[in-house]
Amino acid sequence: MFYSFDRNIDISDYNGKGEFRIDSILKVFQEAAITHSASIGFTTESYMGAGNIWMHNKNLFKVDSLPDFKQKLTVKTWSRGMEKFRGIRNYEVYADGKKCITGSSIWIYLNIAKRRPIRPSDEMVAVYDSENVPVFDDMIKTIKHVEPSNDITEKLITLRPSDIDVNGHVSNVVYGQFIETALSEYNIDITNRFVSLSYMHEIKPDVQEVSVKTEKVGNSYKLGIYSGEECACLAEVSDV
Repeated sequence: MFYSFDRNIDISDYNGKGEFRIDSILKVFQEAAITHSASIGFTTESYMGAGNIWMHNKNLFKVDSLPDFKQKLTVKTWSRGMEKFRGIRNYEVYADGKKCITGSSIWIYLNIAKRRPIRPSDEMVAVYDSENVPVFDDMIKTIKHVEPSNDITEKLITLRPSDIDVNGHVSNVVYGQFIETALSEYNIDITNRFVSLSYMHEIKPDVQEVSVKTEKVGNSYKLGIYSGEECACLAEVSDV
């Protein structure tokens, strides 16, 4: 089942150049998953009422062109399939009818109280009616991130109360803001490049700041986001 919706313009999703930001792309992916699920009867409230929730494990996207705030955005999403406790979801974003962003993600079905993965029910798997349509040849399945070198200078970022979501940790969308902040000094253009993230550990509300390490390796940028000594997320901007 393919699901599409038109997205209302939110001026806060654009940077000083009027272009869509990395965290805004992650926000659209999250909105797509939530609205698609709700349309087939699986609302966020119903999930949490049952004590389970889908949580991000990995994100991958490639930008053909960054939409600006004057363009109408249409989002298309579909379930690629579910294996054990993992689900793959794909995305296409169109600006004024032209595809500008393609993405893929892996989600983990988690018991909230135990913080452990569980299998979705057969009914849930059937209702999502997955499509056998990969993007990037299912590259999301094989992504393996490497931490940046230890001797790389860290950038410290203070956390805000608004960074915490309803699941009681820093939202996966906010990691896009961390990446934008860390990459700002390099003045790089992410168009026609792959941006990928692997979420490793939760950042809890009592954490006051995170550190971000960025290492340039050839034409790629490897990033690590840390809560103290613990790596919360690894990311990369690369040509492949």
